Amino acid sequence: MAATEKQGITGLQLVVRQNSTILEQVADVDFFETREKYRRREVHIYMRWLSRIFFLGLALWLGWQWGSLEQRQLQADADLALYEREQQIEELSGKVQGFEHDLRQLQATREANALTDQASDSKLTRLVRGQIARGTRIEQIYQLLQGLGKPVNCRSLSNHSVAVATELYRGVESNISLFDGGLRLHIEGKPQAQGSKNEPWFDPKREIAARFIYLGSQKVEKGILPLRTILPAEDWVLVVDIQPSDLRGYVVVEVQNCAIR
Repeated sequence: MAATEKQGITGLQLVVRQNSTILEQVADVDFFETREKYRRREVHIYMRWLSRIFFLGLALWLGWQWGSLEQRQLQADADLALYEREQQIEELSGKVQGFEHDLRQLQATREANALTDQASDSKLTRLVRGQIARGTRIEQIYQLLQGLGKPVNCRSLSNHSVAVATELYRGVESNISLFDGGLRLHIEGKPQAQGSKNEPWFDPKREIAARFIYLGSQKVEKGILPLRTILPAEDWVLVVDIQPSDLRGYVVVEVQNCAIR
């Protein structure tokens, strides 16, 4: 009897163990299935958000491309309009300059006719007649008229350092001769307030006088440095620039050959 009860208990325990094992296996299967289900749900959510982000980015990119295209087209149209406007302005400016040139020519012709009209005894005729009566040569008058234009296309001929003569200094360096004696120049100035025989230098801040002798005539130019003088010839002029020098008591003299406009 006892043995039979013992065998029954053992069998019951075995059944319980088997059921426990089956329950554990079932629980494990449910856990894995539940976890896989949640994982698939998360993946689905992630994919849905990625799809939304992708399409949103695509829409933004397409919109930006469209806007850039529109902007480039507008910029191209604006550049074309600006170019056409600049061309019109340039064309109109050319026409205005032509009209101004023609107007100046007409005014010059009218004024020249008024000045040289012999019948009306013009001011220029009376002035020229008076100068000739005083002994002025017609060549001198012509040279003066030649020097009234604007020097252009200048070419440097010579550059010299010339001493400036004062009451305290008279030296040969204050005289220069150029072009085989065709042009002679003498420059005088005023000494400094504290000048002496040991320091006879001229004051560069005070007026100087430059005497030019050329083509049988003489011209004196006075002024403060820098000083420019125009000496007319036949179809050209000599431009003489007198500039301050770093050498005490001297000036720099540059002679240029220029055409007249």
